[in-house]
Amino acid sequence: MDTTNLERQHQDFLDLINKITIHRSEEQIKNNATTISLLLSQLSGKLKVHAISEDKFLYPALMNHKDPKIKATSQAFYTEMGGLAISFDDFKTNFATSNKIIANPGAFLTESQKVFTALKKRIDRENNALYPLVSI
Repeated sequence: MDTTNLERQHQDFLDLINKITIHRSEEQIKNNATTISLLLSQLSGKLKVHAISEDKFLYPALMNHKDPKIKATSQAFYTEMGGLAISFDDFKTNFATSNKIIANPGAFLTESQKVFTALKKRIDRENNALYPLVSI
């Protein structure tokens, strides 16, 4: 299985995260809340498409692999993703509109840092530990 498209999607996520996180102060968050909410919506949509691709193609192939190590690794990644997806969905719900972002820019800064750090770690682990299993 070729993971090029999945890896490209990862780069798209990182690019969107970087566009959001350039706003580092509460004032910048308030002043750019509309842009941030649009970027967050884009990120959410792209993450959903990515998850569907992985759930439909990548994980079934790896979890049915004859190598027990590959099966176990893919199962662990799959299970872990559920928690991250819930965290991201909660974050997205809490800050889905510019008004919600403006109402609590400090919380947005704190929560976005947590969620985006977890997402970046996940991307790194998938690129370096999961996707290489596809070629085994």
